[in-house]
Amino acid sequence: MGQPLEQEGNPPAVADSQPAASRVGFWSTKQLKYIVLLLVGALAIILVGVLVQKPSNPLEYARTIGYGGVFLMGVIGSAAPIWPLPGSWAAGLAAAFGLNPFLVGLAAGLGEPIGELSGYTAGYGGQIAINRWKRYAQIENWMRRHGGLTIFIVSAIPNFFIKLATIAAGALRYPLWKFFIFCWAGKTIKSLGFAFVGLLASEWLIGMFEGTL
Repeated sequence: MGQPLEQEGNPPAVADSQPAASRVGFWSTKQLKYIVLLLVGALAIILVGVLVQKPSNPLEYARTIGYGGVFLMGVIGSAAPIWPLPGSWAAGLAAAFGLNPFLVGLAAGLGEPIGELSGYTAGYGGQIAINRWKRYAQIENWMRRHGGLTIFIVSAIPNFFIKLATIAAGALRYPLWKFFIFCWAGKTIKSLGFAFVGLLASEWLIGMFEGTL
């Protein structure tokens, strides 16, 4: 009599464990990968179009692309670290060129965590073999002990470890919604700081920018 009862109790446990292993938040792992790839690809096309135009009046052009341009640069810069003008720097320049520093900080702060989903997805799918890196092991340990705080700190302070932290978050199956909230909070604080510094140094930045043309 005891064995049939155990068999009846086992199937629900197995059924509950399978969806958790194949989904990240509201999306499956495969869906999330394609979403990130499509987003990065579309923004890369936009970026190429912007660079090819080579505007004759950069200040007016910066004001024209406005907050949407800062947002896009935030996404692209976080998704592809080789891009030399991530959202925080774009926020600083946009504020120096006359845009509202608070709004450009918010725009960059929203765009950057979206771009960081590329690292989260790579870690979740196990596509990047960095487990043997000493620095990665240290950051992964931080993520195990203080996941939200780690994401917030590496997002709020300019550093080169943010990608390792996002990959570790995905590899450890850290909840996607928590990852995004902590990353957004840190990135927004950092971007606001860059924006107000850009506002204070507007004359110097504009002079330097015009001198390179």
